[in-house]
Parts: sequence; C-alpha cells; structure tokens
Amino acid sequence: MPSADEILQRMRELQERREAAAKPLVDILAKRSRLLEQLAELDEPYGKAYVDAEAAGWTAEDLAKLGAEEPEKRPRVRSRRARSSARKADSQATLAASGSSSPAMTIPSQDGAAAATGMADSAAPA
Repeated sequence: MPSADEILQRMRELQERREAAAKPLVDILAKRSRLLEQLAELDEPYGKAYVDAEAAGWTAEDLAKLGAEEPEKRPRVRSRRARSSARKADSQATLAASGSSSPAMTIPSQDGAAAATGMADSAAPA
C-alpha cells in the first residue's frame, strides 16, 4: 500500500499535467477576450459609417457587394423635432438653474397650493 507521501506526490504530478494542458487554452481565452472587446469598440463607428454611406446614396445591396454587412446596431437617430425639443428643454433648464425669476419660467404647483394660499385652514376637511 502506498504511503501518504507517495499519494500526495502522484496527486501533484496529475495536477501539474492538468495545469500544463490547460495553459494554452487559458492563453487563447485571454487573447480572444481582448479581441472581442476590440470588436465591440468598433460596432458603433461601423454602424455610423454604414448609415453615412447609405445617406450618401449607397444601397444595402451595393454595400453587401463590397463586403459590408449591415450593422447589428444602427446608431440612434433623433428626428429634428426631438432635437429641437431637447434644445428647448436644455435652454429652459439653464435659465432655471441660473436663478432666473422670469414669470414665464414659473412652474405652477401640482397640488394647487399656490392657488389656495391663505385658504388652507378654512378648506381643510373636518
């Protein structure tokens, strides 16, 4: 019957062989992970370039003939209406943050407290 030291030695040898066999896989996995990250970083600019090419007159068929696949993620394009609304909201927020006390920028109370000033005690339910 083998001694405890002999059993431990066999276990270490087995473990070393297993680690040696896994090392190439671990190296490739790390390299693969880096490449996938780089590819993901190109998704957005690729989608924008594809949309720009279409806007310049290229069709999806033409681009496919050139080897350009349709992007999975197309860049979000806001309509002019959404852009002008966003600019308007930004300018209003800027005015409000600057402490402007213009009546046009006054926001009415949601619960009607501004209209009921001084009447809160008499209007309260009994």
